[in-house]
Amino acid sequence: MSKNWLKIIALPLAAIGFLVGSIGCKRLVKQVMAPKLPPPQTGTAEQLNPQLNISLDASLSQKEREFLKEDFRYAQSLKFENENTGYFATAFKSGSGNGLLQYLDDRIGHIIGPDATVDSRFSYTGNTGSDSNKAVTIATNIGTAVWLETIAQRRSISFFTNNSSLVVNDPRIGIIKLGKAYTVFDEPSGRPLNTVARTSILVHEARHSDCTGGLADRDFLNLASGQLPENRSCGHLHTICASGDYEGLPACDGKIWGAYALGWLFANELVENCKNCTEAMRQTAMVVAMDSLARIPPDIAKAMRSGTLPPPDMSSTTPTQ
Repeated sequence: MSKNWLKIIALPLAAIGFLVGSIGCKRLVKQVMAPKLPPPQTGTAEQLNPQLNISLDASLSQKEREFLKEDFRYAQSLKFENENTGYFATAFKSGSGNGLLQYLDDRIGHIIGPDATVDSRFSYTGNTGSDSNKAVTIATNIGTAVWLETIAQRRSISFFTNNSSLVVNDPRIGIIKLGKAYTVFDEPSGRPLNTVARTSILVHEARHSDCTGGLADRDFLNLASGQLPENRSCGHLHTICASGDYEGLPACDGKIWGAYALGWLFANELVENCKNCTEAMRQTAMVVAMDSLARIPPDIAKAMRSGTLPPPDMSSTTPTQ
């Protein structure tokens, strides 16, 4: 029925990846026929910020909560030069931290911890994981993959959180699962990523919540037969890298203004136009920007840097059929 496609792979900061994998037909049939069960007791979620519609799942540790709150405070605090012009203003509404915060709030709805069992959080049985020994999970956007699965199965799927269930009916439900590397990136030293790197990851994952351009009839047919949609801008699915350190891995943008491009746009703006960034912040942002740029097809990267690429389309369409 499917060809390994509900599998999400998260690679290092140098290659945060999105890949789809497999659910077996027999298990799906069993789940379809099974009686509907009440949602499991998931614990009480915490609102990240009174101004935001982002919930922190009960599965998150106190340290993970503190890091996330720090990262969103950082995003809100940023100030930029020339904040109403260029690609950055188009993508994030304006160059202010508040514009960036709105971008994240529109695309991230729920953040769950690395120890949360994903299978128990949805009204179906699926697999998530990594198939590369280079992989270290920082964060993954589960919501869009599950939304595509609802189309493939032609039935609703619910997400369990806050002792209740939510129907996954829009890619912008924004279910983000943190990996252990979000708080402890460098084992065994325990050295964490800093807030610049973590915030760039949130920007990257949030872009996966956009189904830019929607789905055509052939995309519905592909999904029903276990294939990926032809429109890779729906979910901004990664593609296999053709060269470089991550050659052969799903760690590159497949279309213009994908998740890596948005990560580059954010980090590059910190380097070039941030008014309240320290030198250490700029140095981290430079590394992130260079790494993201290496995950973008060279002709697209060149056009982005020269300003000749069409501005990013930040829309998202929720098609029905």
